[in-house]
Amino acid sequence: MKATLPKVTVLLVSACSTEEVITDKQELTGFSSDYDVNAWEITYESDGYLIDGYVVSADEEPAPTLIINRGGNRDFGEVTHDELAYFHSYWAEQGYTVIASQYREGGSSEGEDEFGGDDVHDVLQLAHVAEELAFADADEIYMLGFSRGGMMTTRAIQEGMDIRAAAVVGGATDIRELYENHRPEMRPLLTELIGVPDEVPEEYEKRSAVHWAEEINAPLLILHGEADDQVPVEQAEKLHEAMNAAGQESSLLTYEGDDHSVQDNWDAAQVEILDWFERH
Repeated sequence: MKATLPKVTVLLVSACSTEEVITDKQELTGFSSDYDVNAWEITYESDGYLIDGYVVSADEEPAPTLIINRGGNRDFGEVTHDELAYFHSYWAEQGYTVIASQYREGGSSEGEDEFGGDDVHDVLQLAHVAEELAFADADEIYMLGFSRGGMMTTRAIQEGMDIRAAAVVGGATDIRELYENHRPEMRPLLTELIGVPDEVPEEYEKRSAVHWAEEINAPLLILHGEADDQVPVEQAEKLHEAMNAAGQESSLLTYEGDDHSVQDNWDAAQVEILDWFERH
């Protein structure tokens, strides 16, 4: 049965900063979900840009924060209301205040997509967004990333974001290797967003967690389909091995015959992620 949500006002609190980063908040009118949740669209500041995002919550009491990082680039892969009603609402029902960003140049966000460059600040700022929500515990943050969102997750950890644990699904861990060996159709896009690898090798390394696994100091669950034709499973395996070698905590789950989004094992994967978060 679909549940139409009543209008609820977002409560803001002042935490670590004197200036609020949330500049606008609007209840999603007409939003409905099988889960008993509330959802809002927000606009927040990041590096002087106004960025679109969403908040989904099942309770007015403070709950652990879960940041969900989407895949894609620019408008491709942006968060939709259908995804909010199904996926983000599922996680809110599990007891988390869910926050998601469209990143710069996604939706109506300002700025330009840098595919893991300074746009990682759009993710880092969500910690401050959580500080301003009375029903989000900003001292207990978890993170979940899909595809490009996996890269944004590891980049956020590398940049020093304080999170309890993270999980990535189908995440790319070596962008240059993708460019040169696996995704020739993405070369024009990657060239536009990042540059040519031979000309800016440092930019590709900055976006590739296999080169700085020792800096991933949050427990990381890596999930990957063995038949993923977008990001080869070997990238997940290499990151897991590199983190183990660096003494960082990680766990790897691969799914035989499954695809980029582990669709055939979707429900089982969510159970594994939930268990990972609850153990940390």
